[in-house]
Amino acid sequence: MNQADLLFVNGRVLTMDPARPYATGLAVRGGTIAHVGDAAGWTGTEVVDLRGRVVLPGINDSHLHACGYGLHRPPFCLDVAVGSIAEARERVAEAVRRAGPGEWIRGTGWNPGQLAERRLPTKGDLDDVAPHHPVVLQDYSGHETWANSRALELAGVCGEGLLHDGDQGLVQRLVPAPAGGMIRVLREVLAELNGYGITSFTEPGLGPGGGELFAGGMGAEVLPAYAELARAGELTARVSVLGLPSPMSGASVADTAAYLADLPKDLDGVDERLVRLLGVKVFADGIPPSETAWMREAYPSGGHGSLCTHGATDSERVAELDEILRLVHLAGFQVGVHAVGSRSIDAVVDALAALAREHPRDDARHYVIHGQYASRSALATLGELGYGINLQPVLQRLESGTTRDMFGPEAAEREWPARSAIDAGVLTACSSDAPVTGPDWRAGVSALIARDGEGITLDEALATYTTAGARQDFAETWKGTLGEGMAADLFVSGATEVADVVVAPVELTVFDGRVVWSRT
Repeated sequence: MNQADLLFVNGRVLTMDPARPYATGLAVRGGTIAHVGDAAGWTGTEVVDLRGRVVLPGINDSHLHACGYGLHRPPFCLDVAVGSIAEARERVAEAVRRAGPGEWIRGTGWNPGQLAERRLPTKGDLDDVAPHHPVVLQDYSGHETWANSRALELAGVCGEGLLHDGDQGLVQRLVPAPAGGMIRVLREVLAELNGYGITSFTEPGLGPGGGELFAGGMGAEVLPAYAELARAGELTARVSVLGLPSPMSGASVADTAAYLADLPKDLDGVDERLVRLLGVKVFADGIPPSETAWMREAYPSGGHGSLCTHGATDSERVAELDEILRLVHLAGFQVGVHAVGSRSIDAVVDALAALAREHPRDDARHYVIHGQYASRSALATLGELGYGINLQPVLQRLESGTTRDMFGPEAAEREWPARSAIDAGVLTACSSDAPVTGPDWRAGVSALIARDGEGITLDEALATYTTAGARQDFAETWKGTLGEGMAADLFVSGATEVADVVVAPVELTVFDGRVVWSRT
């Protein structure tokens, strides 16, 4: 009899391996999968009778600001994902009643395109309910902060209370660190992510450029927190990291060169299958709602946005972007580029194509992050290069009305191009971008398969959250599918039919061969 630590029987195992898509059971031993198939001839220290339920590989959320997400949740932050300025005022007023004298009030979640008042908020909307408490309310996207007069005064900033992109740091940097530090935040987040069946994720930007983003959730102090959890055996998900040399408002050659010359040493001695610094994050532009994405199409204001790299003109900013990407490419790292606007994406793809010609590198796997308005020609080039795109399908649902109003129905139909990307042979991974959206992958899969035009099949959608994430991580040989010798990262769905996994609860999550979360 073969002995397993954990044996699953009588179920429907969706392996995500085309060579053997389904099995009835699997055996786990020593952190890896020892057997996939009928359980005859196997016994287990612990046996799980699936009773027909579906087992899938652990979800790989390939763009998830986990620490930032934790810092934007209670008890660390006030929920202001509301439909009006009036509602936000009420929640701030209640927080002030509970707060100590002069205590900072942090909140997140408001959407400038979905406020009932049909206008942007101002500092005056908060001043009467919080005259003595500094208030900073992050919008849902992470690109805009609404502050009251007290917060602006402490920061030495003038204005009406709205700060965009890198300017947010003027007030965000003053917010005190949470009690218990980043370790406490990550412990709570990991437990929640495991409850969704998530066993791997990418932290898309940790470093000196992120100290003022997501209340410090993208700062340099987050990486050592992950390392400490890994060394203590407390890390219950695999973490791929993109370093972040520059802030959102101004990626620069100087910052990139300095970062590459003095890489963080926090991960010395940490198992690379637990935490790994894979590459570098670059902000190329912003987002359409704040008119900061670099578009070929005109905004209602008449502008087109711009790149957010250093430079006084478009040509200077493109040259700066080109050199940043060259430095990362030559250093042997993967680069993930935040590029949303049509013109920004073309500039990024042109630069990557030039690098591939002039400085060939085997299997670089660079990728465009978001890629909301990627053109067919840009996708074709990415496919030819073997590069990727990382999409957020829930954001398409959230923003489609706003962008339709900005650019018209034709542009709205072609944004977030999942179908076109897959057809062009682009490595297409999907993710939550939490805290911009929630980390529940089921909402993302539902959005992908429900969409007209750019919609994809259920099998393809599941692959964007499992196998594609593993490929983005250069890890497809050991995670992302359920087969002999692969990492024992998986979850049990409450569904008995694969089609129902998008609505069924997660019942059990296994990471590295051990149960890390159970619904019962």
